[in-house]
Amino acid sequence: MKYTERERELLNSWPTVTEEDLVRMNDLFPHYLFFRKEVDLMGLGGVRLYTSCCGHKEYRPCLTRMETEGHRELLDRLRHRESWTCPWCGRSVTVIDLAKAKKRTSLRQVELTVLLHARGDALYADALALRKDYSSEEGLTARPTAWCSSGYRFARGEVMQADYQVTYREHEPVITYERDRLGRRKLVSEPFKDGPIYWYHYEPYSILNREELDGQPFFRYCGFFDHWQFRPRGGRGYAAYFDDFISYLTAYAIYPRQVEMLVKSGPWEPLSDLIYARKKNVAAMCWEETDPRKAFGLNKRELSWFLGVQPPLEVLAIRNYVLKHWGERWDLPFCMDFRNLWGCQVKAMEVLRFLGKRHLTPGRFLRYLDRVSEQTDDRYATLFGLYRDYWEAAYALGRCMEHGKVLWPEDLHAAHDSATEELAAKQAREEKKRRAASLKERRLKYEFELDGLKIVFPATSLAIRREGKALHHCVGGYAERHMNGVTTILFLRRTNAPATPYITLEMDGNQLRQIHGYDNECSSCPENPGRVSPRIIHKDFLDTWLRWLRDGSKRNDDGTPKVPRRKAAGKEAQARTA
Repeated sequence: MKYTERERELLNSWPTVTEEDLVRMNDLFPHYLFFRKEVDLMGLGGVRLYTSCCGHKEYRPCLTRMETEGHRELLDRLRHRESWTCPWCGRSVTVIDLAKAKKRTSLRQVELTVLLHARGDALYADALALRKDYSSEEGLTARPTAWCSSGYRFARGEVMQADYQVTYREHEPVITYERDRLGRRKLVSEPFKDGPIYWYHYEPYSILNREELDGQPFFRYCGFFDHWQFRPRGGRGYAAYFDDFISYLTAYAIYPRQVEMLVKSGPWEPLSDLIYARKKNVAAMCWEETDPRKAFGLNKRELSWFLGVQPPLEVLAIRNYVLKHWGERWDLPFCMDFRNLWGCQVKAMEVLRFLGKRHLTPGRFLRYLDRVSEQTDDRYATLFGLYRDYWEAAYALGRCMEHGKVLWPEDLHAAHDSATEELAAKQAREEKKRRAASLKERRLKYEFELDGLKIVFPATSLAIRREGKALHHCVGGYAERHMNGVTTILFLRRTNAPATPYITLEMDGNQLRQIHGYDNECSSCPENPGRVSPRIIHKDFLDTWLRWLRDGSKRNDDGTPKVPRRKAAGKEAQARTA
């Protein structure tokens, strides 16, 4: 993969893992004290000891002259799966008897972590998948092996991701950037992608070297651990695993003042929408402003109520929409009541968009629904659905929507039923006319007669089903598709016997898709004892008819088709009219 000089320089100067980092990564795993008792040929024995916490390895013989109180306690009191304290580093460990835990497959473990390093004006984060396997003797004291899923570099106005998980080349990561603004598409993503490509998810991870975040001059004010983790309606407190740390730092690097303002003032929804869905809620707020009053368009009293109640951002969207389209300034509590009025069946913005499109005032509409609700005890969401259907049906019928009694009917249920039934009847009549016109147009396009044969266009589905029964094939199943114009079924008949089923055709525009006779030529019949394909028997007729179709189905003044020229017996035949 080709890199720029700057990218190559950044990759080569990436912070390396220190000895302290290795100790912290090892502490992410449970610690064990492994032992194995051994007996030699002289009847003397000892204990081999291994620790996974500090990597100590030792053999202690059972010799009386060498025994101390601690020595004897360690040799005699070790029990499988008991909790213990490491004699060398003091960490809590679990005792494992190697004679009982032979393969130790249950002790294998993988830990996902993000390792932080601050260097200059940038913060580096390495997403590492750590693994410990105790199946071999070396693995009993070894530190975890690490695989880097992604590397991140956070700076003011720029985030760089070096992704190793989407490439087959270990030392050539795919580099992506987020700069200046966050678009709809996520270019920098969370690490540790798991699952198939169509429904993958990101695994949670721990964070090491958190003090690096506090010491970095730019990111020390991001507020991820101080404010974001204690956000309302989802605070996790001192969590051990995270799934949004990288996305949060990406948002902070691009919009530092805005993110700091939001996490300190309290509204978590706009920041959550930006981090997870890249949604900026432009109908409710302005992301470019760093002052909360200017960002949300509120005065001091309204901002105090908004930060105290923490309503959904849809409340601000309702307020701004009403102000823009009707010039009315609704109070925030009233906007919240208007949002809750429709329950979970209908969104408040859907109601306002309907009113704005139909040039109806919200106040008059609410008063009308209040009156109807008192009469019927229906929910407002139900009444809105009835009124919307009634309005669209009445408008489609051409009624005067400026008349008060038409616009606000006394009995909404009766007016709705009457208008929808009348509209359904009107649409049925129009559909019937359209079908008749379509059938007539298709009949003129396909019907043809020549050399004692004729193409017949069936006008009903019953005729097609009768054809299928007479010829013992499945054309009857195509009847509805033929009537709806999805496909076209035609009958090939003899001119002297136009009512006798002979051959059936299926057309796709001007292309012949299928042509079959009795039993799809699987059985012999008097008309076709040799079970020859109709394409071969009537090749000349079909070729002439298909050329006529491709030429535009031209007809004479009396309605008969204009037959195109065709070759016969090695010479050109004169054009003739059937």
